[in-house]
Amino acid sequence: MHGGISDCNAVCYQPPACGPVKPLHILMLTMFIDLAGFAMFIPLLNYIVAELGGSILTVGLLITAFSLAQFACLPAWGRLSDRIGRRPVIMLGLGGAAVAYAVFGLADPALGLSDDRRLLLGVLFLSRIMLGVMSANYAAAYAYVADVTPPEERAQGMGMLGVAFGLGFVCGPVLGGLLGQWGFWLPAFFGSGLALLNLYCAWRWLPESLPPDHVVRPRVSPGEALRETLAYLRQPRLGLLLVIFTLYLLAFSIIFGTFVEFSKERIGLPVRLSGVLFAYMGGVSIVTQGGLVGPAVRRCGEAWTSRVGALLMLFGMGYIPYTTTIEGVALATTIFSLGSGFIQPTLNALISRAVGPQEQGTVLGLSQSLGALSRAIGPLLGTSLWTLLGYAAPFRLASLTFALVLVLMLQVGQSRRAVVQQSALLFAGFSLALWAISPSPGLDRLALVAATAALLGALLMRKQ
Repeated sequence: MHGGISDCNAVCYQPPACGPVKPLHILMLTMFIDLAGFAMFIPLLNYIVAELGGSILTVGLLITAFSLAQFACLPAWGRLSDRIGRRPVIMLGLGGAAVAYAVFGLADPALGLSDDRRLLLGVLFLSRIMLGVMSANYAAAYAYVADVTPPEERAQGMGMLGVAFGLGFVCGPVLGGLLGQWGFWLPAFFGSGLALLNLYCAWRWLPESLPPDHVVRPRVSPGEALRETLAYLRQPRLGLLLVIFTLYLLAFSIIFGTFVEFSKERIGLPVRLSGVLFAYMGGVSIVTQGGLVGPAVRRCGEAWTSRVGALLMLFGMGYIPYTTTIEGVALATTIFSLGSGFIQPTLNALISRAVGPQEQGTVLGLSQSLGALSRAIGPLLGTSLWTLLGYAAPFRLASLTFALVLVLMLQVGQSRRAVVQQSALLFAGFSLALWAISPSPGLDRLALVAATAALLGALLMRKQ
């Protein structure tokens, strides 16, 4: 046990093999297709919407519609996977994704199905909402890993899903750019075909991870589900971890709508090359989650690995507004992506270890739902801050949020703090607030140095 986290589900079930393909590989393929399908349209969405007569606001609404549908449905999918099993829920999600991608492709005017651009734009919204509703794979896949991995290996298992997630983030925009030359119907139908292939692989080789004698959770009404969700949030350890996870993804998603614009305006990077930076960030995260998370957790535990990740993301995000060169941006994104690679799988592992085996799908579905809500709010918040307060505002708010994540992570598994440590954290918070609002470059740099020193001091203080 590390960082005060108890092993609530120390015994794990090993499902029988269904063939030569390992279940984890099927899950990785599932996560890869999920994110590749989402990221495939990153370089195309603006052009698609413009072709159909929409605006930049329409693009934001499409992204928000997808994430809000995820937010609304993921807890129900997680709860259903606790009742009927992970395998059928994963397969249902894959089938739904295949249909949603196909519907997206039908909105391409090149197919000649309709000349009404408003109708075709409505079909785009329908497909994105369908994809969000049918995103059953997220909660069920993470719960599957929690089912079959012992607690001490769970962060590494979650990290392997993160590798697939990162690969999808890297490959998706490349595939979209290549296939989109012949119309956006082609990447859409390609994504649909990938989902069908994954569905076959899951049907053929993915065994059920829940043991035959698992306790089936009773069906609950929407009101009971809401009360259950609030009960989870009120649990001291689990509620704190869910808040941290939500804030982490909120800060991360703030830059989705502004990073490309920052790269273009501040360092003169063409828009087409901004995708390369996103791919590079995904690559660094892949290396971190695939090769560094496991050794780090074995040496320091999940809680301290998450804290280091939050600290790296704070530094990386905080440095971005001060750089005007491609080298500076590359350094900032490297630090930032290292931190993301450390924090995401370890947070998922900590959340899964805070509850028993019969609640894995429900709680991991809740966490992914809260993450979807963050991804719905973050891009709109970032673009609004850019418009109202200038280019630095979204990055500073994201950095402040990562500082809050770090402060909250210091509370995970800890008892009452020493007065000195509390004072350091309060001083750091004051300094970061001063840095965020200061109009003076000299003063805000001094405040940032003071906050960094205080946060480092607090991070290094362990309870004796």
